[in-house]
Amino acid sequence: MMELPLKILLGFILAIILHELTHLLVIVYYKIPIKSIILTKWTAFGFLVDNEKYINNRKILFLMHFLPLIWCSFFIIDTNEPYLMMFPLVNILGGAGDMYFYFRIILLEPEKRIEWANKTDEKILKSIIWKKELN
Repeated sequence: MMELPLKILLGFILAIILHELTHLLVIVYYKIPIKSIILTKWTAFGFLVDNEKYINNRKILFLMHFLPLIWCSFFIIDTNEPYLMMFPLVNILGGAGDMYFYFRIILLEPEKRIEWANKTDEKILKSIIWKKELN
């Protein structure tokens, strides 16, 4: 049997990976070009994509920002399992940022969305620890 801190760490790592893989699933399904894979100080790892390919599609915006919340349901499987507690915790906290970006984008006029998204990417680039460019 695993020690409690190890279970919590495992759940934390799995929750982050699954959260980001869910974003990647939407990116790949809708063929949104990935510019780079990044590791930042604040948001763990993620993807910088071609914003113009999806920024005005409300369906893609919704799925990209809300689909990772599905991992919160893993806690229901066994509420006594400490590592499963990390799935809703990580995804709600990570999802809060995703929800902020979603509502911030859809409240903008369509012609201002791409400008805002690109400025946001520039801010993210300032906190990068590691970056892998993709063509």
